[in-house]
Amino acid sequence: MHFAFSTLDTLIRPRLLVVAARHGLSEYSRATLLPRLLGLPAARNLPAPGDALQLLMMRERALETARRHHDASWRAADHVAIMTAILHEARACSPEAAGHGTGTHAPDAFP
Repeated sequence: MHFAFSTLDTLIRPRLLVVAARHGLSEYSRATLLPRLLGLPAARNLPAPGDALQLLMMRERALETARRHHDASWRAADHVAIMTAILHEARACSPEAAGHGTGTHAPDAFP
């Protein structure tokens, strides 16, 4: 998990995408949106937050590559949805969310 948080801390993304992802947190429904974002069947159990975070980060990396290469398949809405899910999952698997209170935290956004 530490690797995932350190990776999140080093990501650099356009401010508009990050702000949109933050706003999406208030409407984010893990049970509804995570299966769609990860391409999971409806009847399957959802992965743990840490596992979901790793899968989401792989998808975000692909979206970022497409964005930087001006790929016609890139959609801002998809990128924002993935980034919103990443923020949610990072918060869900942070020590504070588990009640451990170790002083480390999930990042609020990409730098």
